[in-house]
Amino acid sequence: MHVRSWSYAVTAALALAACAEPATAPHAATPASLAVNDVALRRDRLATIEVEGRFPALYIGTADGKERVRVRFENVRDRIAGNYPAEYLPVRDETIFAMGPAKWSPDGQQLAVVVTLGFDQSQVVVMNADGRNMRTVSPNGQIILGDVDWSPDSRRIAYSMSTEPNARHVDLFVTDLVKDEVRRLTTKGLFSVWDEYRWDAAGAGVFFTEFEGWTDGGANRLSRVNYVSLAGELTGTARQIAGDPQGLARDGSWAIVTRWPARDGGTARELARVRVGGGEETVLASGDLLYAELLEGDRELVLVASDAADPWSGVRQYRVFGTGAPDDVRATLAVPASASSMALLRAAAR
Repeated sequence: MHVRSWSYAVTAALALAACAEPATAPHAATPASLAVNDVALRRDRLATIEVEGRFPALYIGTADGKERVRVRFENVRDRIAGNYPAEYLPVRDETIFAMGPAKWSPDGQQLAVVVTLGFDQSQVVVMNADGRNMRTVSPNGQIILGDVDWSPDSRRIAYSMSTEPNARHVDLFVTDLVKDEVRRLTTKGLFSVWDEYRWDAAGAGVFFTEFEGWTDGGANRLSRVNYVSLAGELTGTARQIAGDPQGLARDGSWAIVTRWPARDGGTARELARVRVGGGEETVLASGDLLYAELLEGDRELVLVASDAADPWSGVRQYRVFGTGAPDDVRATLAVPASASSMALLRAAAR
């Protein structure tokens, strides 16, 4: 899980819902400053979660800011067996006090977003790409503590969820969106807010990280990369990565991490592509880095960093990098300053 997800988890664990004005259908929103330096991004899909007063808001549209709309949460259906009924946990604009992260499906037809409605509680809501046809697709009695990852065929989602009160004993779950069927894949309860998980290329199982300790000197985390099948069969490995995991390749052979460089003891963090188990690695960028999001296709990622000119301003830089070579900047997104997180789907990946 990235820093952005950790902040949502803490918010959900400490705050209680408040009321806002009634929800309505999706309306056109005044485009924020979403300029890009890549013309191709005009065909890409961008979702941003923005803070408006006391409440979060979801906007979707093209990455150049055209056709941008605010999504209104209403008429959210729920067919997950065992969930609390809507009259107890209604999903509406005025009941959502924390939101995110969000993730586009690989085919670009759906968007998944985590919404928090109460203390120690959240759920995954999936909608069409236009923000309509909303449905809850996870249990709604616990808290979601990680990102959402889609299977390559856009049929299933994976997420980590607590199984005990106060965000304890977190395990990996999968929902089949065709059957509205939830399956628990792990039982150890060892997932933390820093762990990552990724469907394999066949959609037969999920690679995931598990914290094991620290590097010499305690500068960086050490995580083991394991694999669990849809049947719940766990394949443990001795392969490790050093740093805070930011993304796993679909074949499980490499990962994206942020880390403190051991060689010079500097204050700038590195973003690196590292081979799982050690060996080949490439430093992609360095600076005051916050988190990275590996994009569909594994060829690109979005790196989020503090503004280099004024790190204390709270302004963030959103840049699209290639994953194969250092400083391969493909585009820069001018995401609104009010955004707490974003999800980008490149047109070429659909």
